[in-house]
Amino acid sequence: MNIKQKTGFTLIELMVVISIIGILSAVLYANFSDARAQSRDKVRMSALKEVQLALEFYKAQNGVYPAQGCGTPGSNWAGKGPHSATWGAPCDMYITGLVPDFISSLPTDPTSEYVDNKGYLYMTNTSRTAYKLLAHNVVEKLLVTSYDDEFARCPMSYGTLWCGTIPQSNSYAVYSAGAETW
Repeated sequence: MNIKQKTGFTLIELMVVISIIGILSAVLYANFSDARAQSRDKVRMSALKEVQLALEFYKAQNGVYPAQGCGTPGSNWAGKGPHSATWGAPCDMYITGLVPDFISSLPTDPTSEYVDNKGYLYMTNTSRTAYKLLAHNVVEKLLVTSYDDEFARCPMSYGTLWCGTIPQSNSYAVYSAGAETW
């Protein structure tokens, strides 16, 4: 007797394989999503440090920190994206005089720069002797959990009166002496 056997997969076998692939890809996607968020936070940290260095070079050469591109020094923040009246008007060159001599371009947030009250913000006092630069409300995974954190918006040495009992975890900051409590 010559019986021909059909080769191939049954519908149930195909469904099992597709289900396994779906489960594996969902697990991998979740892991890669966290890794991407952490890498965006590291980009924010690096951008803040790069601008901080450029600001210090600018001050060493000019005697003062650069002016804000928009907003009122000492009372409004300057930033690229849209901001409410509290934060000030948006402008592309929110720090004047840095580009191109001290830094190639001002940073913009990879995900939130054009969302209201998120993104990079800069403020200087009227005498331009102090500044603070924020990556405001954009931190995704590498949150600020302590006032001892390098990127904490306010140092604990100023006490809970100025800083509160819990640091603002979803923002990073770099600043000069005199701008700690802004």
